[in-house]
Amino acid sequence: MKQNRSARMLRLYPIMGVLMYLLLGVMWILFSDQLLLILTDNAEQFARYQTYKGLFYVGLTGLLAWLLLRQHQRLTASLQASEQAFSQTFEQAAAGIAHAGTDGQLLRVNQHFAAMLGYSPTEMLGMSFQQITHPEDLDQDQHQFNQLSRNITSSYTMEKRYFNKAGHSIWVKMAVSKAHDIRDESPYFIAVVQDISAQKIAEQQLLESELRFRTLLDNAPQISVQGYDESGTTIYWNRASELIYGYTKEEALGRSLLELIIPEEAHPEVRQAITYMAENAEPIPAEELTLKRKDGSLISVFSNHAVVKLPDKPPQIFCIDIDLTERKRQAKELAFLAEFDPLTQLPNRQHFSNRLTSAVKLAKRNQQFLAVMILDLDHFKDINDSFGHHTGDSLLLQVTERLNLCCRETDTLARLGGDEFVFLVEQLAQPEDAARVADKILKQLNAPFTLGQQTDVNVAASVGICIYPIHADSAEALLQGADAALYRAKADGRNTYSFYSDSLTLQARERLVLEQRLRNAMKQNHLTCYYQPQLDINSGRIIGAEVLLRWIDPSEGIISPDTFIPLAEASGLIHPIGNLVLQQACRQGKAWQLEGLANINLAINVSAQQFNKGDLEQKINAILQETGFDPACLELEVTENALMGDEDVVIKTMLALRALGIKLAIDDFGTGYSSLAYLKRLPLDVLKIDRRFVENLPRAEDDQSIAKAIIDLAHNLRFKVLAEGVETSEQLAFLRQQRCDYYQGYYFSKAVPAAEFAALLKKQRTSA
Repeated sequence: MKQNRSARMLRLYPIMGVLMYLLLGVMWILFSDQLLLILTDNAEQFARYQTYKGLFYVGLTGLLAWLLLRQHQRLTASLQASEQAFSQTFEQAAAGIAHAGTDGQLLRVNQHFAAMLGYSPTEMLGMSFQQITHPEDLDQDQHQFNQLSRNITSSYTMEKRYFNKAGHSIWVKMAVSKAHDIRDESPYFIAVVQDISAQKIAEQQLLESELRFRTLLDNAPQISVQGYDESGTTIYWNRASELIYGYTKEEALGRSLLELIIPEEAHPEVRQAITYMAENAEPIPAEELTLKRKDGSLISVFSNHAVVKLPDKPPQIFCIDIDLTERKRQAKELAFLAEFDPLTQLPNRQHFSNRLTSAVKLAKRNQQFLAVMILDLDHFKDINDSFGHHTGDSLLLQVTERLNLCCRETDTLARLGGDEFVFLVEQLAQPEDAARVADKILKQLNAPFTLGQQTDVNVAASVGICIYPIHADSAEALLQGADAALYRAKADGRNTYSFYSDSLTLQARERLVLEQRLRNAMKQNHLTCYYQPQLDINSGRIIGAEVLLRWIDPSEGIISPDTFIPLAEASGLIHPIGNLVLQQACRQGKAWQLEGLANINLAINVSAQQFNKGDLEQKINAILQETGFDPACLELEVTENALMGDEDVVIKTMLALRALGIKLAIDDFGTGYSSLAYLKRLPLDVLKIDRRFVENLPRAEDDQSIAKAIIDLAHNLRFKVLAEGVETSEQLAFLRQQRCDYYQGYYFSKAVPAAEFAALLKKQRTSA
């Protein structure tokens, strides 16, 4: 601007000098003489003044000329300095500078611009920017240039590519503006150009690196990367995160990471971790976490973190999660294969051996029996050879399904290999009870198996049984014993079982026969109730009866309850038998009431299995409803051991029974394990002194003390006391002396059929 102003001033100086000289000359001619006449009217003096006037005029014009020349010199020097500064700026600038005409032809270029493209400045004069611009960038550059030419824009900036002298492209950043119009000069355009090739290469490398990074992350489906800010808001979500957690990138960005994948119970801990990483700019240790998916399901991941802290910017936290689902699945599968058979999914030999070792230790501690039973399919090889191994595998799967039906929750079934299976039967009441399981297995396998194309085959099996601790006392010895018994079963003709000892095999088979006879006896109504009178010890009147079950066999007569009740409990028949007793007794009691006989109590024994099953109250209530028997006349007798389950559940059951109006009694008191603290919480009505404490009364002093203590204890707890097994007058006298309330026993009557008991009631009514 200063240079242009100086140039304009220099052009005006000649005109300004002439105008000033003419103005001064005219004014001097017109007014100088008049001024002299004012000063003097003397001719001589006037002439002298004229001389002075001429000299003054010459001096004045000379001064004016000197001032004009001096100003001209100053402006010329300023212009030269400006031109020199411009030239130096143009040539020495650290950026390329070019002047171009309206047609794009280069008018001037500086050394930097020429060197940038590999030319000399002279070589570039006469070239146009269109010649050296990359074709892909030319349209945009030309469009911007045209807009600038038409004064639509005042300048423009763009990144573009030039071709250098060698034909290679270079990236530049260019700013273009139009030069101000100068008179007598054509308009031109000024371009300032900066080489940004290195920056573009860095950007390209960064883009390629980011592309590789994104490609790597998006093609690693098990590595989820999420980024979030210091408040936990999600700022990055890769493709694997979408696959693993179920949220799309659009769904995840901008939402709290806690809301997305952190289970509710882990929120406080994760908030604390985010705060720590944001404040300290360092990650927390890597660890295995359980996170949640969009559908609410949980997933295990190995989680690592990185904290990115850029200058003057808040920290960004990146979480790298490795999906452990497949790894855990493989580990689980390997662990399964180490312990289980892949075909049948049953435990294998290794797993069974470990389980058996633990079971032996438990049985030893609890002094219980357990059985190891090895089962082998008879002639399985023939099926494999005839139908192929695929069909053989199908048969093994069907066999497994049926064998599982024979297992209780406490039993273990395993496959030893081939067609050989093994059972571990724990908590056996009697050693012979293992035969019941073996018989059940053989019956399950008796039904035909359907193979491919509707082919039915019959499969038999042989079972060898070894009992702890009778036959062996270690896991290895039990397996060896069961294997030896298996070969004995095969030698006996197959499709049978055999114990390790012949005597136990015989006993077991006798028990199975007896169990089947008991089942038949239930169906044929050979089980009936007998009634043993219970009497008031002071008045001698019948106040109730204990209901006792009798098995009357057509060929053998009466079979002792000591023979079949333990068998019923071991086989599970105690439940239907218990219902049978309740139904018979309640019907009979109702019938006696309808006959007008005394409303006596009927005391019915309830086994531990019945009491602890959980549905005793409902079953008894249903029977009472069905028979119409008065619940106030029903008394349930349970042993102490039957009450040794969950204390709260036992009391709840007893209270429910009491709520129906039913009385409760403890049978065989003193022979069990209940504590006095527990006893006082039970809602009981009667304690029954076991016959073993009565039979030696009054001779045995110990029994006297025990009987007296039980009676005093019961009365202090507000219970009635009934003595069992009273057979002599001396026993009765002692019990009466100790204020016992009731008694029963052969002294008055043994248990009798319903008709005989009714006769006793009628006789009592007649004698009253």
